[in-house]
Amino acid sequence: MKSDIKIINEKISKEELVQLAKTFYVTMIKGVVDLETESVAFGGEYHIDANNYLIENGSKQANLWGFNIFFDRPRESWIEYTSLINIRPQVGNMEMEVKDQSIRNRMKRIIDSKIS
Repeated sequence: MKSDIKIINEKISKEELVQLAKTFYVTMIKGVVDLETESVAFGGEYHIDANNYLIENGSKQANLWGFNIFFDRPRESWIEYTSLINIRPQVGNMEMEVKDQSIRNRMKRIIDSKIS
């Protein structure tokens, strides 16, 4: 396992995330969610690091979407749906931000379910 990235299939506490975030960004942590397996990789300097780690562990690129969590924001609005890995012309997402509300809703549900 990479020491600066954790794949979460069950739960992680907010305190553990804050500790993991200290490696690179302190008040924010990058993450990638797999919409098929509902696993989430937190950490890494770039989204592509967590993205590749999930792929090494069996995820498929088409199911992966990047996000950021900002610890200084209220929990209901702490997720930012922005990452370079989200630029997907083949599925109509032409920007870094996930524009499809149904994908955002799925991302939020999965991410929230992993953080206790």
